[in-house]
Amino acid sequence: MNIAFVLYPQILATGVSIPVEMFHAAALAAANRGQGNLQLSFVAEQKGPVTVTAGLQLVADHDFNDTLDVDWLFIPPMWGSPWSVLGQQTALQSWIVKQYQRGCRLIATGTGVGHLAMAGLITGRVATTHWYYLPRFSQRFPQVKFQKQHFITHQDGVYCAGSINAQTDLVLYFIEREYGAAALALVEQQFMHELKRTFSTPFYEPGGGIHDDEAVSVAQSWIRSHYAQPISIGQVAQAAGQSERQLRRRFEHAVGESPQRYLLRVRIEAAQSLLRETNLLMIDIALASGFNGSAYFSRIFKKHTAMSPGGYRTMVRNKRFSVGSAD
Repeated sequence: MNIAFVLYPQILATGVSIPVEMFHAAALAAANRGQGNLQLSFVAEQKGPVTVTAGLQLVADHDFNDTLDVDWLFIPPMWGSPWSVLGQQTALQSWIVKQYQRGCRLIATGTGVGHLAMAGLITGRVATTHWYYLPRFSQRFPQVKFQKQHFITHQDGVYCAGSINAQTDLVLYFIEREYGAAALALVEQQFMHELKRTFSTPFYEPGGGIHDDEAVSVAQSWIRSHYAQPISIGQVAQAAGQSERQLRRRFEHAVGESPQRYLLRVRIEAAQSLLRETNLLMIDIALASGFNGSAYFSRIFKKHTAMSPGGYRTMVRNKRFSVGSAD
């Protein structure tokens, strides 16, 4: 996977450093299983050091004249008023357009979304930005469908995150999709159990999913509403108005996994939330999450997260409630 970050004056360094460290950790975890693949690039108008917030310097190893094969392009947020920078960075905005036209997916955070608006890339599309600037962005870019109630949006390969925390949720989602559940578990363990929210899809987009198959969206919604119950794929197919064979074929094409796998993922995420937020017994968590026994629940949970439910709860509680020691 080839990931690039655009560097320009006034950006928050954490908009680059946090996802870089998370992706690097995920790639290392996947590499231990012979699956890791990561190429990071840092691009600016000119190669060399770029001074960002607080006088920090990040180094660009590519400029806008280089030919890059990029899968994901991150546009970091700015500190302070963005208007002057947005008006000056026309070369950056033109380069972003070229990358998108080549098939690159875009991830803009906070006021970095302004570059997408200036470039016309979110005209007529859903988007979001930092809450403080949302009213001003809505006024200045009325052709953009800004979502006031959503921290993350997606449409047509363009992702917008309202804050660094929202970007982090999105990166976790990407890591699970690209590197798998084991890599996700390692990254969560090392970085941010206390910040992880429960998301099957952590963003808003038209149609409510990452595809345009209405029947599959209905099936996903039905699963999310009934995962705690003993349900069969036949019931899901009936709710979606499809035969089981049709649903399996359409689901795998649209989502990239089977309905059974999606149901299991939703149940595990529900169990993680209960382990983090409640003191329920394991059997109660298992039943509330749709598993028919604590032994089966523990075996499946460990298989997919690389730790036992009890170990997960202990680690979360230790990170969340420990005072910490001075170094």
